[in-house]
Amino acid sequence: MTPCESNFDQCPVFGTMSPEERQHVQQIAEYRFFNKGQTVIRERDAAPQGLWMLRHGNCHVVRDLSGGAEQQMAMLEPGAIFGEMSFFDPAPHSATIRAVGECELMFLPAEKIQTLRVLDLSAAYKLVLNAGQIMASKLRRMDRYTLDLFPPARTKSED
Repeated sequence: MTPCESNFDQCPVFGTMSPEERQHVQQIAEYRFFNKGQTVIRERDAAPQGLWMLRHGNCHVVRDLSGGAEQQMAMLEPGAIFGEMSFFDPAPHSATIRAVGECELMFLPAEKIQTLRVLDLSAAYKLVLNAGQIMASKLRRMDRYTLDLFPPARTKSED
């Protein structure tokens, strides 16, 4: 069992929150369970829009390829968040998330962020800030990965 599975305050998205702030987020969140192979969100679907956090289990992140094939992009472990791009920018999902085994997920529908803002402005601010920092970290990792795949072209002065 990971620290996040046994204690919410160990999850990165809740890291800067007080116990009361975490409780307020938990009050408005929905808890959903998925069996092995079930799809949580599907690439190109617009719903459901919101922020997901993996509480127990693991999930694959996959992208569709031409010809109906899929490419696994990542394996999510407890504490991981996903759906943050659609949470911040309502648009269809950029990947499919599928349960590897039995999973428990916490889901915060995008429309409930206003409820959280009224209930506890500090919790709403910290949730958005923490999710943004996690998303920025993912983007930095992707930038490094992309640069490794496509190294910069040599300039004439380097020849």
